[in-house]
Amino acid sequence: MRYLTLRVSSEEAELHPLVPTLTDESVFREVQMVDWAPSFDPPRATVLLYVDGDTDRFEAVLETTELVLQYDVTRFVDDRAYVYVHSEPHPVEWRLFEIGTMEGLIPVFPLQYHHDGSITARIVGPTHILQAAVEAVPENIDAEIERVGEYDLGRPPVPPSLPARQHEALVTALDLGYYEVPREAGRDEVAAALGCAPSTASEHLQKAERRVVRSYLHRGHR
Repeated sequence: MRYLTLRVSSEEAELHPLVPTLTDESVFREVQMVDWAPSFDPPRATVLLYVDGDTDRFEAVLETTELVLQYDVTRFVDDRAYVYVHSEPHPVEWRLFEIGTMEGLIPVFPLQYHHDGSITARIVGPTHILQAAVEAVPENIDAEIERVGEYDLGRPPVPPSLPARQHEALVTALDLGYYEVPREAGRDEVAAALGCAPSTASEHLQKAERRVVRSYLHRGHR
C-alpha cells in the first residue's frame, strides 16, 4: 500500500475564500483540517478545523464569507479551538476533494495549512491510482509531491496522561515563554510561578517532557 504527500497552492485562483485567513501567520500559529464530509442535492461541504490563534478575527471572516452557511466555534485551552464550518462548495475545493476520494484512494487526515498559502494532504492507495490523482489536479493549481512511499507511518501519538503537578508545570512554562526560541523565561521564573524551588520545577518539567516525548515516539512509559 502506497501513500503520497501532496502540497497544493494556487496564484491564479484561491483554493477557498477562507484559505487566505487560515494561512495568515498574523492570525493563526497553526491550522489543520481534522475532517471533511461532502453532502449532495444540493452539494454542500462540511469541515472540522483545528485552529490555534486569533479565533475572534476568524469568526468575523466566517460571518462575512458568502459561501459559509453555518459555523460553530468551540474554544478550549489558550487560543486553540475547533471550528465547524458548513458551506456551499467552492469549486476548487470541491474538485480537490473529488480527486482525494477517487475510487481506490483514502485521504488521511488531518490536512495541514501553511503560512505560504499552501495546503498539505496525504492520500493512500495503489500506485496507478495515486498517479491518476496527481494528473487530475487542475492546471491552475500547483501540486508538488513532497513524499511518496510505503504507508507505514505508525499510529498517531496519543497525548499522555500527566500527574497534575507535571501538567501544571508544563502549562506554566509554556505560558511564560519557557519553550519559545529564544526563551522568554527561565527555570527560576517557572519555579516562582509554581511556588516551588527551581530544582523542583526542573524535575517536574523533565518528567513531563520525558512522558510527552516517549508518547510521541511510541516508546511507552517507564
